[in-house]
Amino acid sequence: MKIKLNIGSLAIILGVLILSLELYGLKFIQLMELQFTGSCPTNSFNYINTELGIAIVLPILIIGYGIMLIVKKDIGE
Repeated sequence: MKIKLNIGSLAIILGVLILSLELYGLKFIQLMELQFTGSCPTNSFNYINTELGIAIVLPILIIGYGIMLIVKKDIGE
C-alpha cells in the first residue's frame, strides 16, 4: 500500500510542476499574441475557453487523482 502513497505524492508533485510551467508559459503566449495581433486577454481565465483550456485542466485533474490516492490509502488503513 506504500506504493499508492508514493504514486499519489508523485502525481501531486508532477501536477503542480506542470501547472506552474504552464502558468509561466501563459505569460509568454500573451506576449506573442500581443506582438502578432496587437491585443491579448489580460485575464488568464479567458484562455480556458480556447485550446489551452485542456492543457490547464489536465494537471488539475492529475493533482486531484494524486490526492484521491493518498486519501483512499489513509482511509483504507
